[in-house]
Amino acid sequence: MAHIFRMLDYFLPPSMRSNPSDLLRGYVIVGLIISNIALSVVVLFGLIYLLELEENTLTGVTLDALCLAGYLITLLLLRTTQNYFLCATFLIITLSCVIFYAVQITGGYFGSPILQLTSQLPVWAFLLLGLRSGFFWLLITVAGCVACYFSAIMNVGYVQLLQSQELIDAMYISLQFILLVMIGGALTIYETINGRLTWQLNEERNKFEHKASHDHLTGIPNRFEFFRRLKSEIEDAGEREHKVGVVYIDLDGFKPINDLLGHHMGDEALMAVAARLQKILRLSDTTARLGGDEFALILPGIHVPIDIDMIMPKVLATIKEPIQVNGVDIVVKASCGVAIFPDHSEDHSALCRYADMAMYQAKKQHDAYLVFNESMKAQKSTPP
Repeated sequence: MAHIFRMLDYFLPPSMRSNPSDLLRGYVIVGLIISNIALSVVVLFGLIYLLELEENTLTGVTLDALCLAGYLITLLLLRTTQNYFLCATFLIITLSCVIFYAVQITGGYFGSPILQLTSQLPVWAFLLLGLRSGFFWLLITVAGCVACYFSAIMNVGYVQLLQSQELIDAMYISLQFILLVMIGGALTIYETINGRLTWQLNEERNKFEHKASHDHLTGIPNRFEFFRRLKSEIEDAGEREHKVGVVYIDLDGFKPINDLLGHHMGDEALMAVAARLQKILRLSDTTARLGGDEFALILPGIHVPIDIDMIMPKVLATIKEPIQVNGVDIVVKASCGVAIFPDHSEDHSALCRYADMAMYQAKKQHDAYLVFNESMKAQKSTPP
């Protein structure tokens, strides 16, 4: 698939690649042209070697060659003028002229096996030019068919160059299959390319959303995503009557690492802490970086105080394990504050505020965690 898209890209001007809608139609027109060039070559072989047109072989070959020329000129125009609308319109006009002329020289409205090919014109117009232009070309096609009809009933303006009824029947059947291939191929190309581009757009959207909601250094959720997930977990816990733990974590002794060893070493330490926290927690838990050396956890569906007394010592222990960076052992510790939904509050902002209060009280002890209680509201919120 990648090779096919590289081939399609070769014929597209750079100006069409910046807009997804233009890119889709550009891929479609190039895909249609290339596939129909191949089909025209097959038809050309049939006109020369399979169908017995005798002295009219040249006429059939000429019409098929005009289609091929129209395809090639459209590709050339697309690369040189970078005017997609001009190219698509030129292509449909060329096909319309060739098809309606071929109808009139092969028996007119009632006798021509080529009349059925007119149905591809509005299909191409809708795919290449959109709804409004597609509807316009539908009216043009209908008008052309009506003109051929009146030409037939008035017995003027058409001739029959085909030599026998057997040949007409053979062409009618073969052109039915060719028409199905052309229309089916056009729709297949459109859906294939549309599906591919939709997948690419979704991938880009997912990457953008991930980048916007995750910390660029550690790859874990950022402050924005933390609050979004916390709101969601609280809503879910309220319906299920579950508890949710909110943990604020501040690293003790982190500033000297940046000052003495450099920010690179500090970044490595932050990434290691984030990875360790994710490793010891459940998949349903959230580890987030709020900024600087501050982290936060969301612990849904916990039992208080059993789970808190099991989880928090693990958190403290895993953080203070030495972190080796470039042969240097870095040791940081943490102070943690915990608030519980709905025990302490049912509001996510209040829970975060209470967890922050508990964390700052824990910093007075160092390498410790504290669960919020009402007495903390009257205490200073800053560490000594």
